[in-house]
Amino acid sequence: MTALVAPFLASATGAFLFRQHFANLPGELLEASQIDGASPIKFLTKVLIPISWNVIAALFVIQFVYTWNMFLWPSLIIRDESRQVVQVSLQTLTNIDGALTYGPLMLAAIIASIPPAIVFLLMQKRFMSGFAIGQDK
Repeated sequence: MTALVAPFLASATGAFLFRQHFANLPGELLEASQIDGASPIKFLTKVLIPISWNVIAALFVIQFVYTWNMFLWPSLIIRDESRQVVQVSLQTLTNIDGALTYGPLMLAAIIASIPPAIVFLLMQKRFMSGFAIGQDK
């Protein structure tokens, strides 16, 4: 399980999102926290993280959908066919009894798309506001 998730915890998308987010923050935030006597860790936990929840949520949705739709990486890592992920199992439905049957394949594809849809619907407001420029509501 760790081999499936760990390589995708850090991403260029995340670095870009956070760089853009932090570049738009005023420098006065750091100055004000230093005047108040906040340490760098306190500045991170009390100021930066609370104003970054929308960006964190947007990155979570992007990374979840990206890793959910993985095909090649799980097929290389997981050897036991009974523990294979949904996307790799969908590929096995393309050849049932030597013929391509669309009914089971389409049903399985719809079922496989439900978890990313649920994640997006639950995080939709934060996802959209994570990309809003200048507003963090």
